[in-house]
Amino acid sequence: MEVRKVNGFFIIFVIGYIGLSVVCASIMAYAQNSGIAVPDWIQYVMSEGIMLLIAIIYMIVQKIDPIREIPYKRIGIVDVILSLVAGYCLIPAVLLISNLSMLFSTNYLEEGTTTLLTYPFAMQVILLAVIPPLVEELIFRGIFFGSYRKAGMTGAALMSGLLFGCFHLNINQALYAFVMGIVFAYMVEATGSLWSSVIAHFAVNTYSIGIVQILKMAGIYAQDGSVSETFENAESVAGQSTAVTVVQIAMIAVIAAVFMMLAVLCIRTMAKRHGNLEKMKIQKVKLSHIKNYFTAPVIVGIVVCVMYMIMLEFSGTL
Repeated sequence: MEVRKVNGFFIIFVIGYIGLSVVCASIMAYAQNSGIAVPDWIQYVMSEGIMLLIAIIYMIVQKIDPIREIPYKRIGIVDVILSLVAGYCLIPAVLLISNLSMLFSTNYLEEGTTTLLTYPFAMQVILLAVIPPLVEELIFRGIFFGSYRKAGMTGAALMSGLLFGCFHLNINQALYAFVMGIVFAYMVEATGSLWSSVIAHFAVNTYSIGIVQILKMAGIYAQDGSVSETFENAESVAGQSTAVTVVQIAMIAVIAAVFMMLAVLCIRTMAKRHGNLEKMKIQKVKLSHIKNYFTAPVIVGIVVCVMYMIMLEFSGTL
């Protein structure tokens, strides 16, 4: 029953998010055409706000008490540190998957966050590394993983990761978000708390803005978010003289694998501390069990997401 309910929620969540996003974008465009100045950061807050609104409505309709049913158990400083380390250890894998996927897809995240580079660093952190983890972990590790978990740990981790990836609505992010979603699910299982995945999500999201801030301080990025002319020229020359080779990709893959093992070690350590190590064992997911997860609503929701991603890629190449 839980699986069917949450699967039905996913299709509503996807269509509601896309529909409300279009409406809000139209309102913002109309306001700007009317001479009303609308700051760019509004769209980031609005995007997360739409997600949160739909999730709150679902919880009200389903009578879900977030305090009682969403695992917001407090975690200690050791778990906080281990969660941060695990999150940062995911970054090489994220970069590997992102760079490989950019061979056939567009990095819309990089394009869409350029304006944010002009904002104060603290504001960047709030918009990209605080608000999204709080909202998205509530939804994908709280509602989705929490519901699927009642049908089995491995299947729940895979499903919550799959839906997390699909909901990013672009191929580049979808692929590495799928991996992130699975890892975050196991972190919640290890600690019994959503705060562990929130913290790890925060760590991953702070990476890019942290690097850009360092580059700004080094004079490589201008304060307006543009690349300095010297660095741009050097980057152009480097791009012409070097190519991504199989050896380079293999080296990055090895680094990603090593750091992923460190992330797994952190998660196992947390699980052992909380007495949840036995729950972390990967279970065999039988074909009959897979069919139980994929009811019609969630299949339609996934198809809508995939079609949206394909259309987005084609529109970007036309």
